[in-house]
Amino acid sequence: MLKQQTNVAAIYKRLSRDDGGDAESNSIVTQGQMLRRYAHEQGFVVYDEYTDDGISGTTFERKDFKRMIKDIEDGKVGIVLCKDLSRLGRNNAMVAYYTEIFFPDNDIRFIAVSDAIDTFNGDNEIMPFKSVVNEYYAKDISRKVRAAYRTKALNGEFTGAYAPYGYKKDTENKHQLVVDENVSGVVQRIFQMAADGLSPYKIARKLSAEKILTPRAYVAEQYGKYKDCVHPQYPADWHHGTIVTILKNQEYLGHFVGNKSTTKSFKNRKIVRNRKEEWIVIPNTHQPIVEQYVFDMAQKEIKTKKREKTASGRENIFAGLLRCSDCGRALGYVKGKTEGHQGAYNCNLYRQKATRYCSAHYIPHKALYQLVLEDVQRNAQIAKQYECELSEYAQKMASKNTNTKHKRIQKELDKCKQRSNELNTIIKKLFEQSALGVISDERFLSMSDEYEQEQKELTERIAELNGQLDKQDVEESNTTKFLNTVRNYSNITELNAPILNDLIDSIVVYNAEGRSRNNRVQRVEINYKFIGLMSMDERDVV
Repeated sequence: MLKQQTNVAAIYKRLSRDDGGDAESNSIVTQGQMLRRYAHEQGFVVYDEYTDDGISGTTFERKDFKRMIKDIEDGKVGIVLCKDLSRLGRNNAMVAYYTEIFFPDNDIRFIAVSDAIDTFNGDNEIMPFKSVVNEYYAKDISRKVRAAYRTKALNGEFTGAYAPYGYKKDTENKHQLVVDENVSGVVQRIFQMAADGLSPYKIARKLSAEKILTPRAYVAEQYGKYKDCVHPQYPADWHHGTIVTILKNQEYLGHFVGNKSTTKSFKNRKIVRNRKEEWIVIPNTHQPIVEQYVFDMAQKEIKTKKREKTASGRENIFAGLLRCSDCGRALGYVKGKTEGHQGAYNCNLYRQKATRYCSAHYIPHKALYQLVLEDVQRNAQIAKQYECELSEYAQKMASKNTNTKHKRIQKELDKCKQRSNELNTIIKKLFEQSALGVISDERFLSMSDEYEQEQKELTERIAELNGQLDKQDVEESNTTKFLNTVRNYSNITELNAPILNDLIDSIVVYNAEGRSRNNRVQRVEINYKFIGLMSMDERDVV
């Protein structure tokens, strides 16, 4: 062991948020002034000053603290000066290790000036108690900070260091997100490309080719942060994981999403992800960048594992769209056994486990292709036919009895609102009569309970009826969106993957009935985006 420099001191300073209201008196400047003055008064030679600013005392993974420990091990200092014991740390077990084992083993004299602790004078019985109190203080501060952040989250207040890519913090309210016009268009493109069927990998490659700065590179450019994390030669090198993170972020819908992660404990600052059920989601806290239906389509696409090429090299235009009617698994491509056969599709679970778990749900590519093409053409012609009356037709398609149903709901809603207003008047008069002594307290309580229960039921029914009207409006809006999309293909003569991903959400294939070429009948459901299943009979598939 190296002989320590018994008169040479190391000045150690630390400050972080776990110091709470004492931050000013514990400032790095104040600590330095006090310790330098003390060293001078005692005749100590200061070897160096070690400062960890903004680092919690619950962890000992501190850059300058570790540098001081290295200098101690090298025999360069013999005294460690701190303002008080909490500056050394607020983790009782680790403080005990350094003060009772490491420092004595290395012949280090430890002095906490404000606490009147000096190991040169022998054991200090109060030091262990102070260490316990210091740890409890850190735990209490941590609890209060967590509670404060949770309250802000429940209020929909953004508390992150930087806004999500596509947003920025409001200059007048740092807890409010506003759209960043510089890059919000990039976010919209990412979602649209995903909704159109492009994989996160392909989206990343496209953005990289266009030399668009990555989110971290954009923050570095705007705020001067994360520069060390961005390769100076490749600031536009997008990773598919970044794309997935953006696509899964509900904040682009205008919702606040908080409590997604936390630390293991006030001592262990390792970040851990919370379960989705524990997230705090407050809807409509800021302006959305992405529409709900585009967001939903993007979620579906990134969840689907697509095999975009068949084993023979043919483009699989139905990749990610085909589903088995019984088990819900995807249908996989099967190469044709004869020359000229375009192949077919089978249930993947059946292919893996055979008849024990599911059945084939076999459908030839040629037949499926023709069936889907004809149905798209039919709907495209309908859209074209009703181009001038799109809104009226959308309303008609939303429900066969839309007008009658809407009128019935509206009539009941008006009636409920009228009765609710009447009850407000009745309850008010009851209070007046009770106050004037016209009716007894018992009679007042009996009648008011009855009326208030009725009003509660009316309130619930009004909310339910409003929800039904909103649902009809959404159905009409979605039908209009579908017709606007499908009419772009009024002259379609062939299918490809972009067309199918633009129009179709899923294609459900049922088992065929009949085995011969002439009597084989198979049900296929085409679920279009926005509107779901169109009216469709069983088709002959050969």
